[in-house]
Amino acid sequence: MTESPGELDNFLGEIKESLGEILRQQKTLGERMESLENRFNQLETLKEADDASQGVSYDYRILEHFRRYTIHDSKGHKAEMISTRRCLALRDLPELRTRYHTGTGNREVEYAYRLIGEGKASDAGWTPLEFSINRGAGADFSAIFSLPRPVLSGELFELRHKIELIDSFNTHNEWVSMVMEYPTGKFTLEVILPADRMILGTRREISEGASQSFDKRRLVPQKVPGENQVSLAWTEESPVTGRTYTVYWEW
Repeated sequence: MTESPGELDNFLGEIKESLGEILRQQKTLGERMESLENRFNQLETLKEADDASQGVSYDYRILEHFRRYTIHDSKGHKAEMISTRRCLALRDLPELRTRYHTGTGNREVEYAYRLIGEGKASDAGWTPLEFSINRGAGADFSAIFSLPRPVLSGELFELRHKIELIDSFNTHNEWVSMVMEYPTGKFTLEVILPADRMILGTRREISEGASQSFDKRRLVPQKVPGENQVSLAWTEESPVTGRTYTVYWEW
C-alpha cells in the first residue's frame, strides 16, 4: 500500500521527535557522568590533601608479610616467632625503620635483611642488622636499622624478624596480632600449637583504634601434616593500613 504524503510527513515527524528525545537523554547522561567525574576528582584531591596534612609518607611498601608463631611445649613456656616481609623501596633508604612491640614475657630479638635480585628468588643469605630503639607511647617502639649500603628506590628487599619467647603463652586465653603499619598487599598470620593440649575456642578479628573491633570470625584449627602440631592460620589480601589483625585462642 502506498502511503500518502501526509502520512509520510507524520512518520518522519515521529522519527525526528524520537531522535530528539534520544539526544536529550544522551546529553543529560553526559552531564551526569561529567558531574560524577568532577565529584570523584574532588574526593581524590581532598584525600590527598588530608593525607598530606596528616604527614602520611611511607618509605616502602610491603608486598607480602608472613608471620609464624610456634609454641613448642603444651605449657606455653617456650616459643618463637619468625616474621618475613617482602618489600618494595619507595625512595632511597640509608636506614630502615619498623614498629617494634615489646609485648610480654622474656625474649631475644634478631633482625636481618637481604636484597632480592631481578629474576632471582633472593640473594645467597641474610645480613644481620644491628638496631636501635626509639621509644614511643605505651609499649610501642620503633626499631631503626643502619644498612651496609642504602636500599635504592625501586629495589626489592626482605626484612626478617626473629624472636625467642620464654613464658609468653602460659595463660588460658592467648592472642597474637599484626598491626598494618605500612601499606601491605597480603599477609599471613599463623600460630603453631602443640596437639597434646585441647583447644577450647579460636577466633580472628580486626580492630581500629583503642576499642573498636569488628569482623569477628571463627578460625578452624588444622592438623599440620606429619607433625604433632595444630595450625591456626589467617591470610588476608589488601589489609587496611593502620588496622590491627588478631588471632585469639583458648586452651
